[in-house]
Amino acid sequence: MRRSLLFLFFTIVVSWSYGQTLSLDSCQAMARRNHPLLRQAGIINQISELRQQNIQTLNLPQFDLTGRASWQSDVTKLAIKLPASITMPKMPSQDQYKAYLDIRQKIYDGGVAKKNKELEEADRLVSNQQNETELYKIKETVNALYFNALVIRENLKIVDLKKNTLDEQIKTVGSAVTNGVALPNELDQLRAERLLTDQQDEELNSTFHTTCALLEIVTGTSIPDQTIFSVPKSLAINSNADSGRPEITQFNLQKAKIDKNEELLKDTHKPFLYAFGQAGYGRPGLNMLDNSFTDWYMFGAGLSWNLWDWHKNRRDRSTLLLQKDIINTNLENFNRSLKMSLDQEANNAQKYKKLIDTDEQLVAIKDQITNRSASSLKNGVITSADYIRDLNAALQAKANLETHKVQLVQASVNYQTISGNK
Repeated sequence: MRRSLLFLFFTIVVSWSYGQTLSLDSCQAMARRNHPLLRQAGIINQISELRQQNIQTLNLPQFDLTGRASWQSDVTKLAIKLPASITMPKMPSQDQYKAYLDIRQKIYDGGVAKKNKELEEADRLVSNQQNETELYKIKETVNALYFNALVIRENLKIVDLKKNTLDEQIKTVGSAVTNGVALPNELDQLRAERLLTDQQDEELNSTFHTTCALLEIVTGTSIPDQTIFSVPKSLAINSNADSGRPEITQFNLQKAKIDKNEELLKDTHKPFLYAFGQAGYGRPGLNMLDNSFTDWYMFGAGLSWNLWDWHKNRRDRSTLLLQKDIINTNLENFNRSLKMSLDQEANNAQKYKKLIDTDEQLVAIKDQITNRSASSLKNGVITSADYIRDLNAALQAKANLETHKVQLVQASVNYQTISGNK
C-alpha cells in the first residue's frame, strides 16, 4: 500500500514537472464538444418532434364550435293561399340564433399526412447535416493552430541551442580576452548576438502564448506553459479514397428532401374523403318552419377533389427540378474545389519530402562548417562576426529541417481533413 502511494505521488510530481501532453486528436475532440453549434443538434430534433406531433394531429378528429346571431331582411314564406280551415304555420323570425359543434374526421387524404411526416424527417436530416458541416470546419482551425504551435516549439528549441552555444563561446572568448589572446571587440559581438537571441526567444514565446490562447478559446480547456504538444503521425495520402466530407452528404440529403416534396405534390392531386357530423341548438333548427328554439344534429361523408389548379402543381414541380439542378451545380463546384485543395496538399507533401532530404544534407555540411569556425575562433584565425554568421547558417538549416518535418505531417493531416477521412 505504501509503495502504491509512493508511486502515485511520484507520477503526480512527474506530471506536474513536465506538464500535460496534448495531442491533435484530443484538441479536435475538445473543440467539437466546446462548439456552441453542438447544442443545436438536440434543439433541431426537439423542433422536428413537435412538428411531427402536429402532423399526426391531422389524423385525429377536428372539433370546431361556432356561435352566431343574425338579423335578416327576409325569411322563408309560403307564396300560396290555403283554405281558411287550414292553420297557416308561423313563419321564422328575422332574428335567428345558432350554436353548433362541427366534427370532421379524415378518412382518406391520398397519403398527404404520411408524405408530410416523411418531408419533415427529411428536413430534420438536412438541418442536422448543415449543423455537422459547420462543426466540421473547426477542424481546419484546430489544425492550423496546433501545427503553428509545433513549428514555434521547434524554433524555440533551436533558439535554446543557439543560446547555449553562444554561452559556451562567450566563456571561451572571455577567457581569451582575459589572457590577452583575443580582443574585447570579439567578446562584445558574441554578447550582442546573445542579446539578439534573447529578443528572438521573447518574440517566439509571445507568439506561442498567443497561439495557445487561441487554442484555449477553441477547445475550451486550459493549456499551461509546460504543455507538451505531441507530433501526430504522418498519414498516408490516398488519392483514390472516396471523400467523406459532410457537405457531400448534405447535398445528397437536400436532393432527397426535394424528392419527398415531389411525392407530396403528386398526392395533393388525389381526392380527399372525410366524415363529418354537426350537433347544435338554435332558432330555427333544421325545420325552417319551426320558429322555436330546438336542438338538431346531422352526420355524413364528403369528398373533395381539386380537379383544376391552373397548372400550379406543374409549376411547383418544375421549381423543385430547378432547385435540384442548383444543388447538383453546387455539388459539382464543391467537388472541383475539393480536388484542387487535395492536389495542393499532395504536392506540398511531395515538396516537403524533397526539402527534408536537402535539409539533412545541409545540416551535416553546416555543422562541419560551424565546428571548424568554432575552432578557428578559438585560435584567433577568424572574427566573432564570421563565427556568428556560420552559426546562424547552421541553426537556420536545422530550423528549416524541423519546420519542414512538421509541415510534412501537417500536409498529410490537412489532406485527410480536406478529404473528410480520418
